Amino acid sequence: MGNIISDHSPRLSLGGKKRRKVQPHRQPSTISATSTATASSSDSTSSFRYIDGRRFNENTKYTLPNDDEEIDRLHMQHYLQRYIWQGNFCAPVHNILRTPGARVLDVGCGPGTWILEMAFDYPDTHFTGIDISPMYPKEIKPNNVEFEEADINQGLPFADNTFDFVVMRNMVNALSDDDWQKALKELERVCKPGGFVECLEFEIPGVRLGHTTKRMVEAYIQIMRTKNIDVTIAPRLEEMLTTSTSLMNLKHHVKMVPFGKWGDKAGKIMADDLLLIVKAIAPILIPLWGVGASQYQEFTNGLARELDMGRAYCNIHTIFAQKYDTYHYI
Repeated sequence: MGNIISDHSPRLSLGGKKRRKVQPHRQPSTISATSTATASSSDSTSSFRYIDGRRFNENTKYTLPNDDEEIDRLHMQHYLQRYIWQGNFCAPVHNILRTPGARVLDVGCGPGTWILEMAFDYPDTHFTGIDISPMYPKEIKPNNVEFEEADINQGLPFADNTFDFVVMRNMVNALSDDDWQKALKELERVCKPGGFVECLEFEIPGVRLGHTTKRMVEAYIQIMRTKNIDVTIAPRLEEMLTTSTSLMNLKHHVKMVPFGKWGDKAGKIMADDLLLIVKAIAPILIPLWGVGASQYQEFTNGLARELDMGRAYCNIHTIFAQKYDTYHYI
């Protein structure tokens, strides 16, 4: 088993060196009555459905939207995670990434925020991002970056032993238990001997949740179970990786992330993130609960107050391992 390093300090500092500033997030807008429409993209294999002005990808189990608002939320989530870990990765790959010609793969890259930052930090490394939803930049990007529309559930479109560092983050909302088993094997397959595989996921549900927050989280867990997705899987990823016969030097790090005022800026960002998710799944929860849009808005407002006054938190996990190399060890 890997070493679990836990940090449960109640306050997180957002200090340290900053290249980019997290933009203040606007207050979530009110919930309106739902309406639907469908469309397809001419430059993509994706098919989209519009509900209450939000765009959803019909080709994936991912419940959250695929639009500019979701891109903003994912940017914010990336900056939060970078502050929590004080960097963009935990695996000891700095020297590998400084080697000219090194290759990195980001599976489920979303809008490409992580890749674009990494490409700036390591200009001699080539970065590839894949996602089933083409939210990433298509034209304006660094020369050492490429993006590709691909579905991890269909297998990665790369040869064995291609990448020095393979990353998969924030996929807890997109993969079933069976999908996870297959995906982890794919990450391992395309990683070079001596290279590293790293996964990062929030643990759901949180701890010390208030009544309203708990109700929302339990509803979300049930929604995802209808898609055969277990969003509580994060603590079990280490066990899944230990079944591999070609991974070694596994490490498991856990940090606490607060919700609301008691967690300073990090807590405020986490609360904003949760409220944006609650707003995004309104078209699902409103009919499920049999409430109107105004009632759902009241529920959302109550949840915001609860997060502000409470001391809830969740854990975030990073697990990494090195692919077995006959001749080299760390």
